[in-house]
Amino acid sequence: RDRLFQDFMVYYSAHIADHSRPYNGTVAALNRLLECGATLAVCTNKLEGHARQVLTALGLTNYFAAITGGDSFDFRKPHPKHLTGTITMAGGIAARAIMVGDSETDILAAQAARVPVIAVSFGYSDVPVATLSPDAVIDRYEDLADAIHSLTRMPCQ
Repeated sequence: RDRLFQDFMVYYSAHIADHSRPYNGTVAALNRLLECGATLAVCTNKLEGHARQVLTALGLTNYFAAITGGDSFDFRKPHPKHLTGTITMAGGIAARAIMVGDSETDILAAQAARVPVIAVSFGYSDVPVATLSPDAVIDRYEDLADAIHSLTRMPCQ
């Protein structure tokens, strides 16, 4: 089993972004948030190297002040320190942060860290994210700035 896993990881790494594309509206949303003065970070349970590899292949790496993976710390989501550690690495503070996620793990990490969470209704959740009690749910990234504004009154719409 270990050998098969290693073989899979080699294949996965070699083909990590073969069929990957940013969701519609992602790049525009990231640009809008940066224009509004936001600092962005990625907090994923994917291995950090793989996360960087995907983001690089998609041309997205430069949007983020920090990128952390499941192997970046001694803990991983849903542990709140994975999220708060990522926020700190990005130069932020949890009291001014917002998590955007697509899974129960993301929502639980944000809730445990006492960080507001906006869930996207598309992605990797095996249950409707609205049933997980996020602070807001969006169906498309074009709605992200409005959702952030409604939670924080950050003047960016």
